[in-house]
Amino acid sequence: MKRLSTILKLTGFLILLSIVEVVHGQQLPQYSQRNLNIFSYNPAFAGVKGYSEILLHHRSQWVGFEGAPVTQNLTYHGMLNRVMAYGISLVNDEIGPIRTTGIKLAYAHHIDFGFMKWSLGLAGEMYQFGLDGRNLNPYQPNDPAFLDEISDKVWRPEASAGTFFYNQHFYLGYSVNQLLGSTVKLYSETYTGTIPLTRHHYIVGSYTFSPARNIDLETSLLWGKTSGAPSEWELQVYGQYLGKILVGASYRLNDAASLVAGFKFFDRLKIAYSYDLVTSPLRNYNSGSHELIISYIIPNRSGKWNRWKHEYQYDFNPKTNKWKQRW
Repeated sequence: MKRLSTILKLTGFLILLSIVEVVHGQQLPQYSQRNLNIFSYNPAFAGVKGYSEILLHHRSQWVGFEGAPVTQNLTYHGMLNRVMAYGISLVNDEIGPIRTTGIKLAYAHHIDFGFMKWSLGLAGEMYQFGLDGRNLNPYQPNDPAFLDEISDKVWRPEASAGTFFYNQHFYLGYSVNQLLGSTVKLYSETYTGTIPLTRHHYIVGSYTFSPARNIDLETSLLWGKTSGAPSEWELQVYGQYLGKILVGASYRLNDAASLVAGFKFFDRLKIAYSYDLVTSPLRNYNSGSHELIISYIIPNRSGKWNRWKHEYQYDFNPKTNKWKQRW
């Protein structure tokens, strides 16, 4: 397993440092609970929940595989007034010797059509891409092509945009990430590595219904596409009981199946955990992927979640005197 992971890292490193090679493919972090953190890939989602929320998202992918991806994402978003929303996101993504950190600032404008709302979002981003030669572990330690001093860090601007249609039972969103298509160049004394950042497109749709009293069922489908990589399809089915208990499953085509469970504490704190069962050939070389989301709802000064009823919250519960909330 160690030799295989070394070969994988060195293959990626050779591509990274190629002077003439154009690198495409999946460049953004992979998540299994993306429908619980839509803001991470669609800036138009800012403010959709009606209340302010701070969310921490951690993923450890392919546990036991040397140099496997590890990602942390911290987000905050909420409404400024009835039509304006904003958000901020911090991300740290590590894959072997390569590390990406950055910040995203987003604005979203919401339009109310009565039966449905429409949000338009735009985000400005700044990322640092780094290569640390100390984390390279070549199969031949004396290979002069892989030295500790092969390290560099560069900053690059980026942007993302999205749109989001939603009401109390349905949403449909489209977003594009790495909109500017910036070029990352990493230098050493011998090599120059060029990475063009490719656009990533996402379409997500969901429908929520109540098959029984106090039970809500949400089904969602996500499609993703970027240059140089096959289309990504992910189907998710989540169930909620009393808006507090969350259980569900998802399947990502030719990649993994996931199981998720979550609970809401004190109507403010939400915790969700998922485990990926890898279905690709990599299942023989790792023990799965773990993902954890912790989010906190921030009430306004009056102690309420909203200054006004928001359609994303649905069905008034007279027993608790509160509007039910989607997870």
